[in-house]
Amino acid sequence: MTNRPPLRSNPSFRGFVGAQFLGAFNDNLYKQLILLLAVGVLFPGADKQGLAFAVFSLPFILFGGIAGELSERFSKSQVMVLMKVVEIGIMGLGVFALHLRDWNAMLAVLFAMGTHSAFFGPCKYGGMPEMVNERDLLFANSLVAMTTFLSVLLGESLAGFLMDEFGANLWQAALPCVVFACIGLGFALTIRKLPAQRPTLRLSLNPFAGMGPTLGTLWSRPALFAVVIGMSLFWFNGGVLSQAVNGLAAPDWLDIGEGEKAQISKLRMWQSLAIVLGCLAAGPVARRVKPSLVIFGGAVTMFIAQCGLLLVGTVLTASGGAYVWTGLCLVLAGFAGALFFVPVNAYLQTAMEEGDRGRAFAANNTLNFVFIFLSGAFYALREALGVSPAIATAAAGFIMVLYLFRARTQLGGISFVK
Repeated sequence: MTNRPPLRSNPSFRGFVGAQFLGAFNDNLYKQLILLLAVGVLFPGADKQGLAFAVFSLPFILFGGIAGELSERFSKSQVMVLMKVVEIGIMGLGVFALHLRDWNAMLAVLFAMGTHSAFFGPCKYGGMPEMVNERDLLFANSLVAMTTFLSVLLGESLAGFLMDEFGANLWQAALPCVVFACIGLGFALTIRKLPAQRPTLRLSLNPFAGMGPTLGTLWSRPALFAVVIGMSLFWFNGGVLSQAVNGLAAPDWLDIGEGEKAQISKLRMWQSLAIVLGCLAAGPVARRVKPSLVIFGGAVTMFIAQCGLLLVGTVLTASGGAYVWTGLCLVLAGFAGALFFVPVNAYLQTAMEEGDRGRAFAANNTLNFVFIFLSGAFYALREALGVSPAIATAAAGFIMVLYLFRARTQLGGISFVK
């Protein structure tokens, strides 16, 4: 492997982190604004979060295959720069959609955002091993996971404050997203040009053409396939949990009214801090603890934390400590989720060879977003059946833990680094 600068003096890695941080922040700030509008604001008495989640996820399913091929056919750094240019236009359209306050226009922007991220993702995770030394990869993943989760939850956290502040003029709150997209482009331009891994690769017009062989490769390696499915269930679980936190604001649970959306944002800020701490702890833990114990420990702890939300609105009322208890549950779930995610993601990067990583991560991203799409459908079903958000998120956590238990034999032999 070519020797690269250490992380502290690696300008490409710094530019990469800045570009992906601002992109994830924009995506999640805008998406959370739409989700908050979908819970009782645009649709009084109803919760349409599931539809918005599904629309955002669909491009990853439709375009994951071609995105992976592009990341191998062309320079990953150049594709990242192109996607940052596209992001500027999408954020401009997002401001206009909020100005119109038109639900269908908002959904169209969510779809465009998902499409942009679907093409950025394979370059992001597939390109990291081309930017940093292998000995730095686990720590680099800790930093990237920390900044990614932090940007996600900061974006989600800020949305509630902005909704309370701007109200009907919410489009003004989205204007900084255009500026952040421009800054993100500046960061992307500092990434050194990464060589195309397969410059002669023929691109398929069929978006799913490359998925079959790549999934076949993953299937032939049981431990790798088990980790990929486990990661997808992690995102399914996280998608349901994210929607449930917004849903718990309803009168039957936390009773957070209009003009008080900042209370939801504060919950997500607590969770953000826990995720940062979990990411910092993940590297040292992963080097000292058996991999399967890290996976199961993180997943089971998340499940326990999500089950704790069952007390909200039943044992604990809005005036009797339910809000603080919800925050504590989210802190525990955030810390445990980071412990699960960081080392598993590092394993996925080292398990695939150069030239295959982009397509492998595209397949992984596609599966992840199939499950995120399903989390939207799952949550929409909850709304249709009248089940509480807490029951929905506990059920999602149980599904994740059950799969990992059934796949314990395959997972028992993995290592996070070569």
